[in-house]
Amino acid sequence: MVEPNPILQPTTSAMLKRTKVAATIGPSASRPGELMQLVRAGADAFRLDMSQDNEAIWHERHEAVREVEGMAQQPITLLVDVPGEEASNGGETHLAPNLVSWIANHEVDYVLISVPRGSHDISEARKVLSEAGSEAAVMARLDHAANYRDIDSIIQAADGVVVTGTGLSELETWSIPVMQKMVARQCQIGAKPCLVGRGILNNMLQSKEPTNGEVFDIANVVFDHADAILLKDETATGSYPTQAVEVVSKTVIATESLMEITDRPIKVGFGQPPNTAALAYSIRHILKMQEIAAVGVYSHSSMTARLIAKNWIDCPVLGLSDSATTVRQMGLYHGVVSRQMKTPDSTAEMLATTTSIAKQLGLVVPGDRMIVASELPIRSTDNANAFVIETIK
Repeated sequence: MVEPNPILQPTTSAMLKRTKVAATIGPSASRPGELMQLVRAGADAFRLDMSQDNEAIWHERHEAVREVEGMAQQPITLLVDVPGEEASNGGETHLAPNLVSWIANHEVDYVLISVPRGSHDISEARKVLSEAGSEAAVMARLDHAANYRDIDSIIQAADGVVVTGTGLSELETWSIPVMQKMVARQCQIGAKPCLVGRGILNNMLQSKEPTNGEVFDIANVVFDHADAILLKDETATGSYPTQAVEVVSKTVIATESLMEITDRPIKVGFGQPPNTAALAYSIRHILKMQEIAAVGVYSHSSMTARLIAKNWIDCPVLGLSDSATTVRQMGLYHGVVSRQMKTPDSTAEMLATTTSIAKQLGLVVPGDRMIVASELPIRSTDNANAFVIETIK
């Protein structure tokens, strides 16, 4: 559990890279000490493959993640990946009851599902999980060629998508890189996270070094504006899980340091709140006119931080919420450093706490200017609808 209002020091990698790294737990790395090594190497999130093992092992690995969260003193996002095709009966999608029960009784941030019937599968899975009491977001795995023809409705219905090797392998070979870039772009427009998980570092299953092609592939994911790179067998069963995370992190940092931030405007669509979208877009343009060291966002929901992140701004975003689930979900967003804080009693307290946490995390120093966005009135649980520019004292 993330303690409310922590003043925490993040790992070095969390401060340097914006494209996140998700590592799969497995025999090669499952104990707290092993997972902590992955966090130090740059892992921001962990994936639990529920097609493997049993409930006792799932629980053990869940507890290991939450123990590492305390050790690292930063939120750790947990994704659970449910098995391949969901069984259909009478037009309804059925997640196995034991999976639903387990997810509802554990601190799970994202559930990854295959969507052979597109947005309908997402709606059904969300309904089943919600009725069981789970707050987990639902992310669509693009495991089928048909998903790419239906990508807009899938992005609209889901809380994010995962580009997989399975789905891409069904496409014509020459269209594969175009499809990945198209999905990442549509996720920008739809303000949803895009993960790429398709065996990028297969050479590192048995080798300490990647191929040149694999390094170029990692860089292309960054250039595509994806939110995260998902490692599967590379960390679950590979011989060099820590080295694999290090390769991704170092390549991401090197790529981002030379990457030209595009000036193309983002027209946020798919029914995103227009006022919040306008606020995020305005912040992007303020950064082109003034020197702003960081943007802080306090909100009960993750919408505002997600929209700001999708505008690909050139400074860190500090995402704050009273909800541990929201904090962990924001931890997967591009360029967002997320922390939990107690609900402030006033705007003045919100501003003071936000700037204090930003200073403690090293995002700002005295004399810097920082944009702070929040919901007004405080405790309204709406998306952020106002912002101020604060000079750090």
